[in-house]
Amino acid sequence: MQRSFAVLGLFVAALAGACGSSPHPQNGAAHDGGGMSDSAVKGDGAAGAALDATHALDSASDVRRTGNDASLVDIPSAGGTGGAGGATATGTGGVGGSDARPATGGVAGSDGSTARGGTSTTDGPIAAGGVDARDAQVDTGGTGGRGTAGTTGTAGATAGRSGISALADNVAEVTVDFGLPGIGYVNGLFATVTVCVPGTSDCQTIDHVLVDTGSTGLRLLGSVLKVSLPAWKDDSGVALAQCTQFVSSSTWGPLRGADLRIAGEQANNLAIQVIDESVYPVPSACTGVSANSADTLGTNGIIGVGSFLQDCGLACAAPLGTRSVNPGLYYACSSTGKGGCVATAVPVSMQVQNPVSLFSQDNNGTIIELPAIPGDGAPSVTGDLVFGIGTRDNNSLGQATVIPLDGRATFLTKYPANGKDSLAFVDSGSNGIYFLDKATTGIRACSGPYAAFYCPASTLNLSAKSQDVNGLVTATMNFSIANAETLFASLQNVAFANLGGQSAAPSTGGATMTSYFDWGLPFYFGKNVFASIEGQMTPVGKELFVAF
Repeated sequence: MQRSFAVLGLFVAALAGACGSSPHPQNGAAHDGGGMSDSAVKGDGAAGAALDATHALDSASDVRRTGNDASLVDIPSAGGTGGAGGATATGTGGVGGSDARPATGGVAGSDGSTARGGTSTTDGPIAAGGVDARDAQVDTGGTGGRGTAGTTGTAGATAGRSGISALADNVAEVTVDFGLPGIGYVNGLFATVTVCVPGTSDCQTIDHVLVDTGSTGLRLLGSVLKVSLPAWKDDSGVALAQCTQFVSSSTWGPLRGADLRIAGEQANNLAIQVIDESVYPVPSACTGVSANSADTLGTNGIIGVGSFLQDCGLACAAPLGTRSVNPGLYYACSSTGKGGCVATAVPVSMQVQNPVSLFSQDNNGTIIELPAIPGDGAPSVTGDLVFGIGTRDNNSLGQATVIPLDGRATFLTKYPANGKDSLAFVDSGSNGIYFLDKATTGIRACSGPYAAFYCPASTLNLSAKSQDVNGLVTATMNFSIANAETLFASLQNVAFANLGGQSAAPSTGGATMTSYFDWGLPFYFGKNVFASIEGQMTPVGKELFVAF
């Protein structure tokens, strides 16, 4: 099933998504292959239908955000495994940066042993056994400065983290790996978080929490949470709950107060959603495919570090009633019986919040840094989630291309060259690049359970033109689309930089959805992707933007 946990804009207000589970033949575990984006819909008009793809956590709430419409610090890591019979070699990389140090890489010999590859500077040449820096390409050797390494041996390559030196306290390690045991996940970017009872040392550390730049707020499975977090209540003392609707799914559960710790950062006393059907019965208005368990969600939770301060904003604070713009995501729960929870308006100060915005210093955005990986994928990838943009020496924009976003956190992408502009967004919570449909692109779609994915006869190297909605900044975005069935045939690899599918698909009612361009996790491999947070000052002002 396609997965996309991202907050979308008003353009999906009239959309309805459908996706099915696509088993990925890996250790017998089913993988959500892809379908559309499961992002929480953010807009400012009436409640919008979800643009859910199964991975992008798309809220069906169309909560518009405007008006009353409502140099990275890296560490070295192990490189990939070499092909059988390869000779062990030591790379001779270029001179490393001031903080650089060698990473373990190199070509493995026939016995699987690994040699040490060299590191190189940003523009250093690829040495024998090494890989170039920042935009490193996969070579036969080890990892370089910021790049990945490793050969694509018989079991595929494991990409080392983008590394120059030890982690700073605003840098959290993130991984793309198999995911939860017995469940599995394709292109899931995971972090480890610690939640505490507010103001205490009663804490729990939880791994495999999906990092999602397409949604806002922390959501954890109640079945995983062991600490007793206090209920989050409205001004009348009534406990609050939430139905978060995504493109193809929804999560339901009570709100709780918590302190959050990740890397060396901390957000105190913020509202989070505990995904749990057992506390209050799911209201009939909370529709969509349930993602209230580990089997259906695929992770232990989601940490939404997207563009917005709250997950809904002014729309959910508006009075309910006829012609109201309030999508009815929040509920006041006066009892645990059926019908005990009723939709309610909630002030923005009491809504589920973006935890990054509550950090004391690095609170204006994030950077996701992932190394490049081989064309046939990798069994795991290690990278960095950096907090703050321009707040320290290790999170400068540098020469990144900055694309301003509109109030829905979208921009425009045109593909093919003679095509029309599509609304677009960048979303680490989507497990593929989802764009247009097979009729528009001319790319062959897969069949059977993978029908939502593209399956070209050979890998396609494509290019799209993107710009902000005012046409002031343009950028060429290069990407590749491989045959999804061929990728999924690997019994080892779960990280793919060329997995893609259709964004327009028939809804359950038979109507065709409006297409869009979802730059999901495959776009992130081999680059640094910046995302600012609304209202927070950055080196380019307070405007929303993405940069890469």
